[in-house]
Amino acid sequence: MKYIKVDRQSMVFRLTSLTVIIILGQAALLSLFLIIGGVLSTAEENAFSSFSSKVNNRKDYLQREMKLRWTNMDPYVDQISGQYSIQEAPEEFLKNISESLISMLRATQVTGAFVILNNPGDEKPALYIRDYDPILNDYNKRDLYMVFGPSGLARDLQIPLDKIWKDRINLNTIDSDFFEQPLSIADLSTDSKLLGYWGIPFKLSKEDISIITYSMPLFDNENNLIGIIGVEISEQHLFKYLPGTDLQTKDSFGYMLGIRNPDTGELHTLITTKAIQKRITTANESLRYTTADDNNSIYLLDNSNVSWKLYLSIENLGLYGNNTPFQDNQWYLIGIMKESNLLEYAIRMKQLLLISFIASVITGGFLAYFVSYRFTKPIIKAAKKVNATKTAQVIEFENTGLTEVDELLDAIQITSNKLLKASGRMSCIIGMLELPIGVFEFSESTDAVFLTDRIPEFLGYDPKTGRSTADKKEFFTYRLNELLKHAEEAEEDVYYLDSPPGKWLKVKYTHNDNSTMGIILDVTEEITEKKQMMADRDLDGLTGIYNRKAMQFYMEETLHKIDTNLTSALLMFDLDNLKSVNDTYGHKWGDIYLKHVTKHLSKISEAQQVLGRRSGDEFTLLLFDFPSKDDLRQSLDQFYHKLGSDPIEFPDGTVKTAAISSGLVWISSKERTFEDYLHMADELLYEAKHSKKGYYVELELSKSL
Repeated sequence: MKYIKVDRQSMVFRLTSLTVIIILGQAALLSLFLIIGGVLSTAEENAFSSFSSKVNNRKDYLQREMKLRWTNMDPYVDQISGQYSIQEAPEEFLKNISESLISMLRATQVTGAFVILNNPGDEKPALYIRDYDPILNDYNKRDLYMVFGPSGLARDLQIPLDKIWKDRINLNTIDSDFFEQPLSIADLSTDSKLLGYWGIPFKLSKEDISIITYSMPLFDNENNLIGIIGVEISEQHLFKYLPGTDLQTKDSFGYMLGIRNPDTGELHTLITTKAIQKRITTANESLRYTTADDNNSIYLLDNSNVSWKLYLSIENLGLYGNNTPFQDNQWYLIGIMKESNLLEYAIRMKQLLLISFIASVITGGFLAYFVSYRFTKPIIKAAKKVNATKTAQVIEFENTGLTEVDELLDAIQITSNKLLKASGRMSCIIGMLELPIGVFEFSESTDAVFLTDRIPEFLGYDPKTGRSTADKKEFFTYRLNELLKHAEEAEEDVYYLDSPPGKWLKVKYTHNDNSTMGIILDVTEEITEKKQMMADRDLDGLTGIYNRKAMQFYMEETLHKIDTNLTSALLMFDLDNLKSVNDTYGHKWGDIYLKHVTKHLSKISEAQQVLGRRSGDEFTLLLFDFPSKDDLRQSLDQFYHKLGSDPIEFPDGTVKTAAISSGLVWISSKERTFEDYLHMADELLYEAKHSKKGYYVELELSKSL
């Protein structure tokens, strides 16, 4: 191997070295300013503070729900206690308090409320009523279920029995901590609210849902202990109050609840809200962590089972007051974030600083070498001046009297000033790192394009072409112009790129002299959320098809576009036997019945139909642009055949097929309005309900429009 001999005394070597030192000084000076100025440490502190603030806000919200709403039972405890009589049979007492217990269930907005009497024996008299969705209250009690209690009382209250219903509760078959703990300290006070106990998650039976409970002793008017009273909150309902999107919109680790062992002080996982949380630590093992930021109560998880660093924000829910029996059994809200997500901004700043530093050195070194190579002896004087120039100072040369040298010195001066400006631009780019943004610039006089790293990703370049193809102006402008052809309606400067997986990009650019500069911003998440909001506005919450307002809008729009040379029809459907299903099996099965029929209606002719839910059990369907009436009738006959071949099995083992009646009116003119056709279809539906129930009636050809 031959080694290149470097003449350390040559002007080329000396000037190249000097220029590299200047560039190093400028890059080091900028990095030093960022470090000494606390930009990196502030970025980390801001990330920790933001994380802590989010968890603390969520803690305050959950704490208010748990302490002020879910456990606000005092008025109802007094009512229930006042109705107890030792001479009265337990079943009679439970009947007398049933309305008060239901009122307590409604007021506290929990998923269940219960009273369990402390009678002798393992099986205790109890009244346990559940509401699976307390947010949507039905004041006719149709949304309630009896889990434990006399069946005759359920019949009187018109409340269906839950799938795990028993007449009495057998505490030997379940975790009875929620019953035993309040009873064990009942002799400390007759003020029930001081003796409340939050029970850890358990199930009332193997088939039941997982719940947590809040229970306290129940005394009669003479302060005699008669049992317990309490509420349940299902884990699924609790999850609604712990949305992982609080911490991160995508791939969030979310929240979990923990409880501290009063003897060891160790924090154990109590409730997990995401499947990935169960992989973080070993079951039955406490969480071990070290302090990362004491000011914001941020900790680094030490015994994680995953390869990433995970940070915890731990907040005490404060469920028990001081000097109360269970004050040591405190629950905690635990927020979890991955290091690469929590400290993303700070990490990217460090990486950019290092890359910029190395790039400045390499680029500056090559530039300095090729420029200084052409210098001659008059450069020595200029070199001395450069040696005396401060790092951040603009260099200005005097004329040497030699045209070539003066031009070269002017070029060095311009290059140095550009490097200073480039350093300034680097600071601006660092400030923009939070956004998914890319920058481009090209000149009319050159074939090159300046691109930031995210531009090829945004425009969907083939990875095989590499960055070299992306930097070619002809190729770049072609891709950009193709993108600008697909403007998104109702969105300013937003365009859709249909290459997989598809994305929306916002493009802003400006022409300046003979150059073009612009930015491209990935707004896919924003546009997706906006489209989702529009879908939520137009769709029926239960069946997923158009609601009444959206249905009318899209059907009227379609009626204006149909081909009158083809066949179209409007149908009104009315679901048969829905009331019987609701009355026999409850509204939950009524909803299943509705969705079962909707599934088949949606598949009649997916590309040639508009389907909507007009009211509770009424649907409207527009079938358009069929080759003939026979083709349309054939599609309807197939629908009724498939519906009849797909029975539903109900809870009592009964198997029934769904039935639906309909009226069909042929559309042969655009002069009629949607309301006209709807009215005629409605009349035909009435005829179908009385003459061809479970099938359709169409307008006779002699009566067609």
